[in-house]
Amino acid sequence: MTERYIEFLVDATGKAPRNLKESIRRVRDASAGFRQSWLIGDKQEAYETSQEAFEHLDYIQNELLRQRDVLKMNASWQSSPFKSALALSVGNLINDASLSDRAWFVGLKQGVGAMPANASAVGLSLETALNKLKHRDTIALNFFLPPSGDHILYIYTHGGMGKSDSISEINILAFCSACKTAAQHI
Repeated sequence: MTERYIEFLVDATGKAPRNLKESIRRVRDASAGFRQSWLIGDKQEAYETSQEAFEHLDYIQNELLRQRDVLKMNASWQSSPFKSALALSVGNLINDASLSDRAWFVGLKQGVGAMPANASAVGLSLETALNKLKHRDTIALNFFLPPSGDHILYIYTHGGMGKSDSISEINILAFCSACKTAAQHI
């Protein structure tokens, strides 16, 4: 069996597949398309754009976390530019979300995503955002489109392995920028 045509699965050099950068670009572009569709009231197109974006988000988080796990085995991990890229800020995080926070969050109207006012938020790194995306509650998602032109994604993540539930506030443009930086160092 020939190994010549499997580059779409695994690059022969062991680097990230070429479509990682393409997926990052598609998420950024989908964010703009989603924003436009939502603001003109085309909810069906916004929904379809969102579905496409999440397919790419899933690919991005899987690929970057896989690369992280591989690169962590290198002696140079602590000083690697990839590790630094994973530490870039992409939003905010509430680490100790309660069941009442979840109920409040799920009850928010679509497009009015927010963080609970009484909770204390901390910075959200790209690495943490990737993990939160991976383990997100697919029912508890929301967004906000501020006048500044940003697209803010809110996700609820159930805790596991002794960790508490959380709510993440991800700025999609900052996320895509940080992903692009990380991909350059793979």
